[in-house]
Amino acid sequence: MLGTFVVGLAVGAASRALHPAGRVPSLAMALLLGGVGALGGFYLGRAFGVFTDGKMMGWVASILCAALLAGVGGIVGRVRAGR
Repeated sequence: MLGTFVVGLAVGAASRALHPAGRVPSLAMALLLGGVGALGGFYLGRAFGVFTDGKMMGWVASILCAALLAGVGGIVGRVRAGR
């Protein structure tokens, strides 16, 4: 669980650095969205039986969900800021 959260933090930081509109979400928000997205993707995949513990698909789902949530957070932050 801790490893999944750390990967989510890294994905959140990368999404903030690579955001096309600049650094829209704050660093804390990007890290939080990445970590929560990674944990959510991992546990939702397990709950729906997509993969079991120890499978590579768990890491893939964690990374994809973290990137998706951090990206959506950046878009919402940009819209709320009026840019």
